[in-house]
Amino acid sequence: MTSRAPSDGVWAVVTVHRPERVPPLLADLGAQVTGIIVVDDGSGPEFDPIRAEIASSGALMIALEHNSGIGAALNHGIRSAIDNGANAIVTFDQDSTVAPGFVTALSAARENALAHRVPAGPVVPEFFADVSQAGPSTRQGVVYAAHAIQSGMYLPADVVERVGLMDESLFIDLVDTDFEIRCRDADLPCIIAPGLRLPHRLGARYRIPGPLGALLPTLTLSTPFRYYYRARNRIVLGRRHPRHRARLHRDARADYAYFLIAWMLAKPRSTMRKLLAAGFRDGRDERMGRMRPALATEAARVTWRARPLPDAESA
Repeated sequence: MTSRAPSDGVWAVVTVHRPERVPPLLADLGAQVTGIIVVDDGSGPEFDPIRAEIASSGALMIALEHNSGIGAALNHGIRSAIDNGANAIVTFDQDSTVAPGFVTALSAARENALAHRVPAGPVVPEFFADVSQAGPSTRQGVVYAAHAIQSGMYLPADVVERVGLMDESLFIDLVDTDFEIRCRDADLPCIIAPGLRLPHRLGARYRIPGPLGALLPTLTLSTPFRYYYRARNRIVLGRRHPRHRARLHRDARADYAYFLIAWMLAKPRSTMRKLLAAGFRDGRDERMGRMRPALATEAARVTWRARPLPDAESA
């Protein structure tokens, strides 16, 4: 792990929460980076054996005492990487996988942009879970990101120094969107590495019954508590970034349609309605951080009026 790697000076930061095993991603990254930092976001003492396995693989293990959210977990890892001399950091979720040369492709995309005198900040793969992140391109062929997911994001240390870290108060959901917009406002727009793919599992796939299923036979649904954060942070980002109102309104409309579907499929619907209403209200009141424990307890009781698909069928 300490020997010279193809992307020397680049460190990987991998966030995990209640991991069932050592993420296979770590082995895939070993030959591509100078070092790997794994941040466990408050999984608890029962996960000590897995954390010990991760540490024995050569990764630097950071275990947070409490679940602090993706922003805080990423920031712990990014700060540690910079303290260890990283000139760039690539961030990942535990569910991502990478092919050989992935990190080099990200770095090469930024070097190409700078060689053409195109300002560039973070770099993301063109495809995240088969969804294109590409936006408009420059005359020099550099492609900007239309939106950017943090897993698989290449962060030069000088960008972090100029823009700052992730906003921990958002806790989870749209943390990467907020960071991407801040980079753009600092004239360090996010660009893509053309053709590069990052396979990733987005939530769980379900088969939808009834009339709705005729329109949407299958659908990816998140853990119910996530809808609170998504609703809250949509309101917060809309207020925070008025220069990007058109883009954020467009994204919000898509989310609101998704919220309606989630409400229709939730059991009980009254609890999903309560989660969404609390998110919108807390967004307007700028009540940030982790959701209230009583609300989290209610969210944990929500189930879906849908049949989960086996992993093979979901892929």
